[in-house]
Amino acid sequence: MSVTTTANPITYTLQSTLQDYEVHISGNDTNEANIDASLNPSSTTTLVQNPPGWPRDHNRIPNYRPLNRQLNFEERPNGSNGIERAFLFAMFTGVALNAGMAQTWGSTGGKDLDAYDQTESLSIIMSPRNDFSQCTAGDPKFWPAYIRHLALANICIMVFLANMYAAGITTGFAALAMEFHLSNAQLVDVISYPVLALGVGNVFWTPTAVCLGKRATIIVALFVFLAATIWSIRAATFQSLVASRILACFAGGSIDSLGPAIVADLYMERYFATAMAIFSIFLAGGSQIGPMIAGFIITAKGWRWFFILCAILIGVNLVLILLFLPETNYRRVMYDGETAQEADKVAVQMIEYKNEAVNAPVVTTESTGSQALNLNPPYAGSYWRDLISFKNRGTEPRGLVEWPRQFSLPFRFILVPQVFFATISYGVFLGGAVIIATVAPQLLSPPPYLFKASGIGLFALSSFLGIVIAYPIAGPFTDYMSRFLRQRSHGETHIPEYRMPALLMPFLIAPPGLLLFAYTLAHGGSAYAAAAGYAMQVSALVFVPSVVLSVVVDGWPATGSEALVLINAGKNTVAFGVTLSIPIWLAREGLIKMFWEMAAIQWAILVLAVPLYVLGPWARKKTFWLV
Repeated sequence: MSVTTTANPITYTLQSTLQDYEVHISGNDTNEANIDASLNPSSTTTLVQNPPGWPRDHNRIPNYRPLNRQLNFEERPNGSNGIERAFLFAMFTGVALNAGMAQTWGSTGGKDLDAYDQTESLSIIMSPRNDFSQCTAGDPKFWPAYIRHLALANICIMVFLANMYAAGITTGFAALAMEFHLSNAQLVDVISYPVLALGVGNVFWTPTAVCLGKRATIIVALFVFLAATIWSIRAATFQSLVASRILACFAGGSIDSLGPAIVADLYMERYFATAMAIFSIFLAGGSQIGPMIAGFIITAKGWRWFFILCAILIGVNLVLILLFLPETNYRRVMYDGETAQEADKVAVQMIEYKNEAVNAPVVTTESTGSQALNLNPPYAGSYWRDLISFKNRGTEPRGLVEWPRQFSLPFRFILVPQVFFATISYGVFLGGAVIIATVAPQLLSPPPYLFKASGIGLFALSSFLGIVIAYPIAGPFTDYMSRFLRQRSHGETHIPEYRMPALLMPFLIAPPGLLLFAYTLAHGGSAYAAAAGYAMQVSALVFVPSVVLSVVVDGWPATGSEALVLINAGKNTVAFGVTLSIPIWLAREGLIKMFWEMAAIQWAILVLAVPLYVLGPWARKKTFWLV
């Protein structure tokens, strides 16, 4: 660490190649009232024994835990004092200090923090530096918050548009039937096959992202999505329309697995569920708001104008992604059995420790941070140059040569219980929402309801209330449940399955929503009550993925994107099977019995979360050799 000193404030500077941080410390000592330090993460970690100046009275420091790696730092040329020691100790342990909480020592003599007025606090505030030229250098988890949030916003917009395109046309069934002279049973194809393509496309796009980079893959997918949407506008036959929608959903669905993988790249483990809930609300919102938008446009202008609007919005999203979605691939050194929280700790330690120790006996050597840094291509030099740097941006150094192997990797997760459960649970709740979206136009168009396309769209929008209400509960509640259960168990090991109890919420809410919808419309009841049932069912599209996807990404941080490929392909395959069977199922069983059977399936699947919660850590250890 190089130190430069001015009369007031004192400025510390640590040089590195990764993210910058600003640390401000304030005390009530006249000569040391302000310390302003620019802290950079280090690229190596050096282990030292008993570094000089390290606090000995650990019991006086709240939440103190001994570190396996400790930092030795250079002494300030003119000596050391208490507040500087407090500053260094707080940075390298992550402990926030208040006056009177700790005592600091220095090899040249320290000053007891108790000497400070007990009513005055010593505060530490860490925030990303606004150095735009270097803002996307290094690990994406430590990029400035506004860059990470912009990237999240872009992928959320894309997943919204993909699902809006896929689901919106349901409100135009009457218009399509009139133009192409089709029955309701035949019209199901315009939904079922695109839903399948929406999930199966991930099997192609994810290995491409591993080999070439997520940014390049998403850009190519958006170009294909835009071209196929223009094809939908020009489609002259029903078969051409179905083919164009299959291609469009194949491309637009790329974000279904790349989106959660980008979330895992950008955010620490403790924010996974919250960020995933945001992503899920846009995913589900596209399926619910899309039909409303389509309904009004189809009523006023015809079904082709819905696709014209989609094409315009996809073009805007493409421009935004070209400008505000940096590459998030980062080659980290991962260890067998390591969870995302443990990987995050290594990343934080990489930030906190210095390149080399001086004035102390060195024991070991290079850190994971250095190894990870060497694995990654050099930073392009600025944010804008980094956006157009596509060479060697995949996590697979050999590029497309490894594509066949990467293509096969997701199928390893078929035998992993957590991934299988995530696939089936997500799929059956998506299938429930698709059932309602498909049968609602058939039930609401005839008497006694006589809904037009715009009315059916508004009915679909009402279900979005379920998403809006579920969101503030799903993400934060899931993260809180994980922290609470860990604290209650007094365990030192983080367990991803601690999120599983949050599935009690969809268990109590979603299947009864199916029954409310079915009984209401079967007996000619209020459309508002049916809409409430729809909202209850759709709320599961936020609750379930925010739990199960967070468990998978947390439990397998190095290979989680591969698991997400299988999950997304599998859940859309389940939804495809459900959608394709609707005409026969409904004709054979009737509305109420069909919905009772679907609700029973959902309850049975969620009950499987109980043994998975108990045996999940054991199962992860037993199956880790597979992945």
